[in-house]
Amino acid sequence: MFDKVSQAAEKLATGVSRRGFLGSVGRWAGATALGLAGVLTTAGAARAGTSKTCCVYYIYDPLTHKTYGCGTQCLKLGDPCPTWLQLRSGRTCPLGTSYSVTGCKDCGGP
Repeated sequence: MFDKVSQAAEKLATGVSRRGFLGSVGRWAGATALGLAGVLTTAGAARAGTSKTCCVYYIYDPLTHKTYGCGTQCLKLGDPCPTWLQLRSGRTCPLGTSYSVTGCKDCGGP
């Protein structure tokens, strides 16, 4: 790897030392890392606005290839979704998926 970089440095650099070329590569790598860290920090800050977990319960019927929604639950962010939702009829419905939302009004079914 180092040999390939050295060869590229020799071909590209006219009047620039190998040490100078490698130093500029290091500066570019550092600038790229800082830029990427800034993007990731911004994404994390945007995600920090979520405060709830939406738990969605549904049943998939393999005969009809349809999904039937049973309901949703809105919980405090970080609280785990129960594996099963107890329905008023006494039946239970399995957890299908969960995702983070800003508020309970953002919870939707399948």
